[in-house]
Amino acid sequence: MKRLTDIFLLLCLVLAAVSCKDSGEERSHVLKVYNWADYIDEDVLAEFPAWYKQQTGEDIRLIYQVFDINEIMLTKIERGHEDFDVVCPSEYIIERMLKKDLLLPIDRNFGKTPDYLPNISPYIRRELNKTSQPERTTTDYAVPYMWGTAGILYNRNFITPDEAGSWHCLWNPRNKGKILMKDSYRDAYGTAIIYAHARQLADSTVTAEQLMNDNSPEAIALAEKYLKAMKPNIAGWEADFGKEMMTKNKTWLNLTWSGDAVWAIEEARAVGVDLAYEVPREGSNIWYDGWVIPKYAGNPKAAAYFINYLCRPDIALRNMDAIGYV
Repeated sequence: MKRLTDIFLLLCLVLAAVSCKDSGEERSHVLKVYNWADYIDEDVLAEFPAWYKQQTGEDIRLIYQVFDINEIMLTKIERGHEDFDVVCPSEYIIERMLKKDLLLPIDRNFGKTPDYLPNISPYIRRELNKTSQPERTTTDYAVPYMWGTAGILYNRNFITPDEAGSWHCLWNPRNKGKILMKDSYRDAYGTAIIYAHARQLADSTVTAEQLMNDNSPEAIALAEKYLKAMKPNIAGWEADFGKEMMTKNKTWLNLTWSGDAVWAIEEARAVGVDLAYEVPREGSNIWYDGWVIPKYAGNPKAAAYFINYLCRPDIALRNMDAIGYV
């Protein structure tokens, strides 16, 4: 949810971007960050310029913007109209960006600054490297940030854990008008295709990973069929406001991401609303987000330092505590 402070910060930074052009400020003293909404501790962000000055002796000013859908971010990068220095896409978008030669390798020559990139979980690095391209290893171009699951955030006054433990709850007409779906192509597709193969998954004749990556015409047609059948039940498609609607008792069910669910559960508890989160037993999507430096970046040096800064254990813990992921 974009809080008023976030909106005010964004407006200030947009105005700052305009003044940067007007004043002729050196681009090497500006870092443009493009991130998901509510996906970083604001104090961590505010402290970066002082840390960067300490490490490099150089001044840096942040211009920070947010997006709520992977594909919107990708379109801006593809068009080359924005010279963002560092962005935070999900793993499947990182794969597309590598295929389209839209990324710069991360320069890890940090001088006197410790290189924190090796602190990244070896498991997550291996998972991210599954998206590598010929002659391009993903982790040379991307550093994992957060990971999570797609699942069901539900109101315990209306939905039982057993009901929320199956994707069937989204197709159950009893819940008509009380469901919010995440406006995410991959998660919507994954939910439909996994539910359509519930029996095969239970029999272990297919895996959720195989289904999530099946883009055959037959699979797409099947997912479309199931999504159309679900459509009458849906109250709306949301990118960020679903968790707030759940805390206000407006809806009973929300296909959402694990960190957003943690945020909503904590906020709801404070106002007496009982929410919980389940990953349905049929299976679900496990996703990874990572930081990358776009091809058209105006300050790749500061971008690399920013990524390294976020990999510091103390900074990572502060971000996790603030946003609810991992």
